[in-house]
Amino acid sequence: MSVHKDVALRAVIKRHIAAPRERVFQAWTTAEHLQHWFFPSIDGDAVPQAEVDLRVGGRYRIAMHAPDGHIRAMVGGTYREVQPPERLVFSWAWEAPEPEPSETVVTVELHEVQGETEIIITHEHVSDPTAHATHTIGWNCSLERLAQLVEAASLQPLLVTHGDPCRQ
Repeated sequence: MSVHKDVALRAVIKRHIAAPRERVFQAWTTAEHLQHWFFPSIDGDAVPQAEVDLRVGGRYRIAMHAPDGHIRAMVGGTYREVQPPERLVFSWAWEAPEPEPSETVVTVELHEVQGETEIIITHEHVSDPTAHATHTIGWNCSLERLAQLVEAASLQPLLVTHGDPCRQ
C-alpha cells in the first residue's frame, strides 16, 4: 500500500529593474503592455490577446498564439488584491492547451529601491516539481522581457529579435 502525500510547492522569483515601480505596475496591469512581455518569447509566437479587468474580483486572460494561429498557451484568473503600485495577488489557471482543474496563486510585490523597482513574485500551490521548474523558468524569462520594456525610454512595444535568453 502506498501513501500519496500532497505537497504544494512555492516558487519565489526576485528581480531588480531599473524603472520606477509605477511604470512597472502599469506594465503588469495594462493589456496593451502585457501583450509585449508576459509570456517567454518563442520564435514567431505572439500574444494577441490580453484582457484585464483590474479590480478585486475582476478577471484577466492572456493567450499566446503560434504563427499558424493555434493557441500555444492561455492563462486566466481573478484578481484577489490590487494595491497600486505595490502589490497584485491573482489566481492562475491554465486554460489551454490543456486546462488545469486547480488554481495556483501569484503574488507580485513591487518595492521602490532608490527610484528603481525590486519585484518579488511568489507563485504558490504549484502541484509538482516539474510545474515548479517550468513556472520558475517562465517567470524569469518573462521578467527579462518586462525589464527590456520598462527600462526603455517609453512603454512602446518592443520587438525582441536577439539577446533574449529565453528564446527556444
